[in-house]
Amino acid sequence: MTMFKLENVSKTYNLGKSNECKALDNINLEIEHGELVSIIGESGSGKSTLLHILGCLDKPTEGNLYINGNKINCKDTKRIAKIRNSEIGFVLQDFGLILGETVLENVSVPMLFCEGTLGKMRKQAMNALELLGIKNLAEKKTNQLSGGQKQRVAIARALVNNPNIILADEPTGSLDSKTSSEIVNILLELNAKGKTVIIVTHDINIAKQCNRTIEISDGRIISE
Repeated sequence: MTMFKLENVSKTYNLGKSNECKALDNINLEIEHGELVSIIGESGSGKSTLLHILGCLDKPTEGNLYINGNKINCKDTKRIAKIRNSEIGFVLQDFGLILGETVLENVSVPMLFCEGTLGKMRKQAMNALELLGIKNLAEKKTNQLSGGQKQRVAIARALVNNPNIILADEPTGSLDSKTSSEIVNILLELNAKGKTVIIVTHDINIAKQCNRTIEISDGRIISE
């Protein structure tokens, strides 16, 4: 079953201005449910823009995005936000955590946009922390954590609503090699459990562990 389909997708920033920049140029791509995909390319090649389009964080300037057969860019902003919150979990290079808050509070953030009691939200968050082996850190402030612990919190947050899709943008970029390996193994395990996992990375060793690698240059797919 096709999870993502991009049809003649282009993305241009600052359209019509002197600093106009075409980040994606006529991308056609299909990603199946349960795939483990890496996206590689030089800095500025369009990798993160592609991930943002897939994750409904950004809209194409031209072309269409389909998720599970549903055309996304014709839906209203509220509906797109709901799809993003329920279907997609994001893992970022800089973790994207609220540093003044506890681990539990950070992991609970995606649930603030869902219906449910505080008790249910806490239980879901604790389950996600337990899955990542950091339940003991629940009440710790995130600015007291190591880089590896912060990334585990970020993954727990991505998983808390049990999404089918995990999008990871350079998830090991700021970690040492040992911790990077641990984080990649977590993503591989999630894929083995049926999640569709897409990883943007500069690390060719990470790309080699994926079932499929898409290489981008100047906003175009140049190899698969």
